[in-house]
Amino acid sequence: MKTEILLAAVLFTAVLPAAAQTDEAVRAALYLTGADSPEQLDDRLLEELDSFRSRPLEVNRASRARLLDSGLLSAYQVAALADYRSVSGDILSFSELELVDGFGKEAVTALRPFLSLSSSRVPGSAVKDTFLVSQSAVVRVTLKDVGGKYRLTAGHFEGGGAWRGRDGTFHALYRTRHGKVLLGDFNVRYGQGLAFWSAFQFSGLSTPESFSKRAAGITHSWSFSPAGTFRGAAWDFTSGPVQFALFGALDGTLGGHAGWMGRNGQVGLTLSRDRVSLDGKYAVRGVEWFGEAVLKGKDPGGIAGVRFPAGEHFRGAVQVRGLPSAFTGRKYGEYGLAAGAGFRSDDRTVTVTWTEDAALLPIPGGDPWRMQVKSTLLASWKVTDRWLLESRLASRYRSYEPSRTDFRADMTWTRGTWVLKGRLNGLYSGGLGALTYLEGGWKPPGGAGWLRLTLFSIPSWQARIYAYERDAPGNFTVPAYYGTGCSVMAYGGWKFRWGKTRIKLYLRGSYVLKKEKPGQAGLKFQLMADR
Repeated sequence: MKTEILLAAVLFTAVLPAAAQTDEAVRAALYLTGADSPEQLDDRLLEELDSFRSRPLEVNRASRARLLDSGLLSAYQVAALADYRSVSGDILSFSELELVDGFGKEAVTALRPFLSLSSSRVPGSAVKDTFLVSQSAVVRVTLKDVGGKYRLTAGHFEGGGAWRGRDGTFHALYRTRHGKVLLGDFNVRYGQGLAFWSAFQFSGLSTPESFSKRAAGITHSWSFSPAGTFRGAAWDFTSGPVQFALFGALDGTLGGHAGWMGRNGQVGLTLSRDRVSLDGKYAVRGVEWFGEAVLKGKDPGGIAGVRFPAGEHFRGAVQVRGLPSAFTGRKYGEYGLAAGAGFRSDDRTVTVTWTEDAALLPIPGGDPWRMQVKSTLLASWKVTDRWLLESRLASRYRSYEPSRTDFRADMTWTRGTWVLKGRLNGLYSGGLGALTYLEGGWKPPGGAGWLRLTLFSIPSWQARIYAYERDAPGNFTVPAYYGTGCSVMAYGGWKFRWGKTRIKLYLRGSYVLKKEKPGQAGLKFQLMADR
């Protein structure tokens, strides 16, 4: 009976939702990963994106190698930019950038805060990185620890470090027109992530855009946490369509990569002591084929798929994968088939997305028929310029544990600098849990203030509900709620200039009160300075 009530509530709330208004880094991360909500993102990705706030990517001045290793642009977008600039010169407005192949309004809206269109050349002239000197510093204080970051950029050189308690990272790199040399902590991300994909994993297959990954190659780490990164030395080189890279780490990892990138596709070969990978992508007339085949020790694995337009308003995606336990990092393998479809109206006011992912998760020497099926349905409707509604229905069936059915309805109202947002969230997994919050915000020029009240009643950890909360740039807070109680969160940010230095102050406070145990308080202060 509870399941029927829950499904009826989902159908009812499917027409009463609201899209979450997120900050700039979260919005960009959703675009880059194809995730359907902030709760699916990784905090280290947000840290990486935040580094572009103080020094945006120079679309017109950066070399092709610099554009590639930023991680903000796909190989196809970089190739399209190179073609466009060679014919028409620099891009002088974001409206013009929307017209470049591979971009469009959605991509430009998401990435705009992290891109710069500074220009100083005439059409057809050579692209040169400009010499810039800048510094960025961050001090973060919480009730649990103290952390800080510092970075110096001087032309082609960049060096910096981050620390928090016993954790930390550092990097020093020198960029040339065709590549870079890097010492310290770095990420290696090639193909679809089967051979090398350090630091963070993208979201699950919740939208057609999330079926394939955006490989950035070798990038430095300026994160509070070194988890998942390599510490050592790396080198990469790009000349025209050819790419090469070598990397080695103190943990004994040693590898290399060779790749070729054309106007419509790319192919790469990645080698290390215990694995070899061949990956590729090819796009033509809006259809993108992608895949990777890997031999890890004696275990073969692979992933392949296609994303395609299906009519004027529809898009679709299909993916197949075969991953022994050596690839999943768990005691079981994963052999799956996924499909998804999306619809968007001409005026972009209505969107609907559906994905279905079925997988067999056998344990070597154990249960060979462990099964999982995930279903996600998203619907949004921009009613007016002030009202935006969105709903999400996600279910997960597993043959070896209780199933989960999650529904969410958000509603956001905006008027000038004022924002009001509410959420209803229910989850059934061995019991029915519910969460609701009301949040108000004020966003005048140079500052912002938010206040949220959350109420929740969730019987067990198994039925926990995650809810993204606003935090200072470079931080990411997604608490898991369970038990019965309430919480209050207040957040404020202020920006101002002191001479040539930009100062940003952020303060976040929270208090969670549960019936089952004493209340918990949280306090965070962050100071950022860019010069």
